[in-house]
Amino acid sequence: MVDSATPPDEWKEKMSTTQVPDGTLTASINPFLPATEYIPDGEPHVFGDRVYVYGSHDLADGTAVMCAGDYVCYSAALTDLARWRYEGVIFRRDQDPFARMMTARGGDRMGMKSHLFAPDVVEIDGKYYLYYGIGLSESGIAMAVGDSPIGPFEYVGRVRYPESEKPSGWSDGKDGLADGDMAFFGGRAAISRRGVRFKEYPYDPSLLLHDGRLFLYFGLLNCYVVELDLRDKRTVLKNESGGYATQVVRARPLKLASDLLRKSRVDAHFVNGPSIREIDGRFVLSYYALGSGGFNGMYYAIADAPQGSFTPMGPLVSLGNARFHGQLAPTDHTGNIHGGMFSVDGQWYQIYHRQTKAGRSACVAPLTRTADGGFEQAEHTSMGFSAHPLDAFCRWPAYMACHLTNSRGVSGKNSPIIDHRAYGAEGEFPVVSRLRAGDVIGYKYFDFGDSVAGSHVSLEVNPASRGRVDVRLDDPFRGPVVAVVDVDGRIGEPGLFSATMKAIGGVHAVYLVARPEGEDLGDLSYLAFGR
Repeated sequence: MVDSATPPDEWKEKMSTTQVPDGTLTASINPFLPATEYIPDGEPHVFGDRVYVYGSHDLADGTAVMCAGDYVCYSAALTDLARWRYEGVIFRRDQDPFARMMTARGGDRMGMKSHLFAPDVVEIDGKYYLYYGIGLSESGIAMAVGDSPIGPFEYVGRVRYPESEKPSGWSDGKDGLADGDMAFFGGRAAISRRGVRFKEYPYDPSLLLHDGRLFLYFGLLNCYVVELDLRDKRTVLKNESGGYATQVVRARPLKLASDLLRKSRVDAHFVNGPSIREIDGRFVLSYYALGSGGFNGMYYAIADAPQGSFTPMGPLVSLGNARFHGQLAPTDHTGNIHGGMFSVDGQWYQIYHRQTKAGRSACVAPLTRTADGGFEQAEHTSMGFSAHPLDAFCRWPAYMACHLTNSRGVSGKNSPIIDHRAYGAEGEFPVVSRLRAGDVIGYKYFDFGDSVAGSHVSLEVNPASRGRVDVRLDDPFRGPVVAVVDVDGRIGEPGLFSATMKAIGGVHAVYLVARPEGEDLGDLSYLAFGR
């Protein structure tokens, strides 16, 4: 049995003051942006000596509506990826004529015809071009332009077919747009009274400038590429076959259904979110893929030419680490995932987002190259851009947990969640909530250094009932229990609860196992270790 004796009052005082440093001031964590900022679908681009992340913008307003905010941008120096600077709003939703019209009409509560979905940015001759779509609408792909990576961007128009392709009597403007109505099958929405449409649906744009040619990738269940005229950056050019869109990934719904039924772990299928990069003379397309065993992850395919053909290679990272080192099921909440890649001094990173109740938050995984120039599947961890395990002897926010499961090791509707709560002078702040009997909150990875006796662990909890938390290392069920923290404060009154730990050293995953006396232990906001 582990000694759960309560440390002296002076220890509690140390754990709640600057004597225990805030780990986030010097190290990167996942999510890597500020705690209350939710930027999913992150596309990173290096311009000069900084990397800029462009994405959708979820608002933590409790509505669970995706992409309700304006586009904002964050950037970081390539020499310090732990510190991200807010660059402000770069493009407002009301700047887009279609979104403005649909908002004025009202009735679009889920934002599928008025919200700014996943964008991308490309730099051409000192100008910066922002491409984006509006939900699942019929409005196509739009383009805006700015003079710097952070804009401000001004609306230009829609991606369009040449004027010569328009039939006699064609009239633009039926959807409040000056042009673009005819492109990609005449502006049909993905879901409409005419049915469900996935063929050449203009969704999730990604741009590639290669050898003086501009390529636009997009798609929902199918992935396509078109070439754009560099003179205006939005008129589609014909391909070698005389058409416009070249299909680079084909939907296989029957194969997907078969794989899910047979629980095949061989393949995963394109959903959306293409992101294109040129790496070592080849073209790498990463995308959101869905597979059996709860696999929701970033997959990648490689081609020798921008227009394919692309060969699927394997996963880059998955929510909850499904398929990582043979893991059979996810250990974190799953859902859509989307993001792009960038490199610093030869180290490649994959940006992606995780799912929380408050919004989808930006995460990153460092990638390891394979001998054939590909990439290994990376692990979903708490470490962000940190090249080494995090210094355990700091104060860390609980929301950086990368493992959230119930007592049976399953993540989902009955496992802990990350939600927003009012938190003193800090205002709204994400916490780990819904801590029921046997629930597990996990962190990867902490470095405890040399083994020393007399270390302690402290948890900041707003109790919903009394109980305890078992602190385990390396495995949530079989790992050694190194401390037992009694949560015995007043119900509804946030407090600091501490316990002495066994002497431990080295690098470990840390798992907190909830043991409430009532239905729910409460909200966990911080954890800290100290000597």
